[in-house]
Amino acid sequence: MQAITLELADAKHPLYERLSSLGLPANKTEHYKHFAIKALLEQKYTLNMPKVSTPSEGEKLVIQNGVVTEFPKGVKLSFKDDFAVDIEHYDALYFLSHALTPVVIYVEVLKDAVFELEHEFTQEQTFLPYRICIKTAANTRVEVFEKFQTQGSEKSLLLYGVDAEVSADSTLCWIRDENTLDEDAAVIGTHHYDIAKQGALELKTFDFGSGLALHLYKIDLSDYAWTDASHLVLATEKARRGNVVFINHNRPYAKSVQEARTILKDEATGIFDGRIRVDHEARFSNAKQNSKAVLLSEIASMYAKPQLEIYIDELEASHGSTIGELDIDALFYLRSRGITLDEAKKMLVLAFADILIDTVGNEEAVKNIHADFEATYYK
Repeated sequence: MQAITLELADAKHPLYERLSSLGLPANKTEHYKHFAIKALLEQKYTLNMPKVSTPSEGEKLVIQNGVVTEFPKGVKLSFKDDFAVDIEHYDALYFLSHALTPVVIYVEVLKDAVFELEHEFTQEQTFLPYRICIKTAANTRVEVFEKFQTQGSEKSLLLYGVDAEVSADSTLCWIRDENTLDEDAAVIGTHHYDIAKQGALELKTFDFGSGLALHLYKIDLSDYAWTDASHLVLATEKARRGNVVFINHNRPYAKSVQEARTILKDEATGIFDGRIRVDHEARFSNAKQNSKAVLLSEIASMYAKPQLEIYIDELEASHGSTIGELDIDALFYLRSRGITLDEAKKMLVLAFADILIDTVGNEEAVKNIHADFEATYYK
């Protein structure tokens, strides 16, 4: 396969019409212009088309090089070729991934469940697309812990995505712990979460390392639905990492809280593009958004774009953004107690990160995220 190009077999299909109208992203495309997407798409890859498998029943949902090899007990797994895409999604690669993977991995969770989703990608110079749909039953709580294993995937691109349907009165807690290096595959995740009446999404993403990684989310909230979205990024060396998150309040009494924290070392680039849109019909919504970034290097770069788009008067809303260095007064205080400058900086950075890490309710997950964060920071 040469560089990724746009050749559509059925240009009249709504999916292809939308993809054709958006076009493949380039360096001036708003959501990708700080991610160097053009160079990534122009590389030569071997295309690995996703395959339908007969996986074994176990404890995790494991996807190895696009093939499901294990699925957790208590869930219903199938492969669907008639999945309806979110035609209003803003990201072209969302539609490209669906076009390349007409059969989605479909997971139905019928009762309370906790399981891991593990992506294993070990192929060099390969373009691997696949998609996952997770649907929760009403009145359930589902916790998913997403992990990545990408050693051995040099010069590759993983383009995947999650379409989640959170039913009425149910809660989906999604925790992504991603730690990739510059020699690993670039990862682009393009997602849609649809939250029904009185449903809830707890989205907590932890993104560390020196590689290329960008996740693009669209979250739709119905009546009394809510989301608590938090994002922690630690980018090192020449990494470009971040999140694009669009939250839509579509119905009355929807609520969203979003906090992004970014720590940048060396020549790294951090990205946070967040938009909360409150529709004409979403009266009495509550929306809060905040972005904070700490630069640990004079040549690191942060691109923060928090946005509120409001079409009604009956709501509560706030947002803010700060970018700066570590607090000088706090450093002075710690050094006055005999702590070295390096140790004082580490203490402040860890405290900055812990505010989000410690919100994860699962002790084992907190331990693993702490370990990944410190391994990246101290490297």
